[in-house]
Order: sequence, then structure tokens, then C-alpha cells
Amino acid sequence: MLTVPSSKSIKAMTKTTKSALLLQPLISGGWQNHPEMVGYRAEWLSSLLVERANWRDDSFPRSFGDTQIAGPGFVWFRFWLPEQDHVVEKYFDASGRAVGIYIPVTEGLQRQGDVWRTVELVLAVWIQPGGRVSVLREDDFDQAVAQEILTPVAVEHAERRIRELTTAVAQEQFPPPIVRNFEINVEVAA
Repeated sequence: MLTVPSSKSIKAMTKTTKSALLLQPLISGGWQNHPEMVGYRAEWLSSLLVERANWRDDSFPRSFGDTQIAGPGFVWFRFWLPEQDHVVEKYFDASGRAVGIYIPVTEGLQRQGDVWRTVELVLAVWIQPGGRVSVLREDDFDQAVAQEILTPVAVEHAERRIRELTTAVAQEQFPPPIVRNFEINVEVAA
């Protein structure tokens, strides 16, 4: 998730356009095609896939609230966790300091050969380095529900997953240690 249109611009769109915008597909390897990302790498650890990409030196800064999550020299990791049926992203600034963990609420993960895919269901959890947890895009989710962009099954699934995620994060059961304890050495990573 990089840019989110405002609620006002979403209201002006057609239902099909809104659906395509709010229900973003996540596909492993997608960062290879992002115009502001370079140095893509992926590594399989059994069924777990870990992806990594750097933001180009001329990339546009992006933020969640007051926290810058992307910009020149930032490094992003994406963990495809089939045992937990989740995708988790961990972001690092140009100095190698973790700036946060992003967990999109998604449909179930599907694997075809070496490619993982799923669809974001609007909501996401953001975990700051100090442990503060926020639920993102609740207004967009409510609007998608009201405008029937999400099916009743998808709504129930997303609401259940967000409750499970926030509970697991509060109990320090999620994200798993491979994500939570993951750090980088910028000198080696560059």
C-alpha cells in the first residue's frame, strides 16, 4: 500500500473503479516492476518467501501519519507466511532503522509454483517500533461496506481477521519472531 485516495475522490468514482482501487492484489515479485524500487531479491525458506527491495535515490517520500515509510534509500521486506496465512511487510529507513511493520488484511494466500498471491481487503494493521498498534483505513472499509464493494463474506472475513490480528499483536503472538526480530545492516544490504 503506497498511496490511498481520499474519501472524497473515492465517492466520485464508479463502483468498478472503487473496487479495483480498494481491493488491491498482492503478488510476490510485484516490487520488481515498481518504478521507484531497485535491487529486488527474493529468498525461499521452505514455504516462506522473503522479498526485499530498495527505494531509489530519487523516489518520492511516503508516510503513514507522521511516520515516513518510504523514500530514498529505504528498504522494504515482505514476508509471505503461509502457516499464518498472512503477508507482513517491515520497513527500514536509509540508516537501517526499522520504521514499522505493515500487515494488510487479505484473503487467503494462494501459491502457484513460485508465485504467492492474495487480495487486500482494505483494512491493515500498523505497528510502530515502540509497539504502538493502529488499524488503518477504517473509513475506507466502512465506505466499501456501505457501497457494497465488498461482499458480505469478504466483510465478515476482514472483520474477523482484524480482530484476530490485533489480539495476536497485543499478546505478542504476531508477527512471528522472524519478522519481529528481523533487522538489517545497511552497509551489507546496500
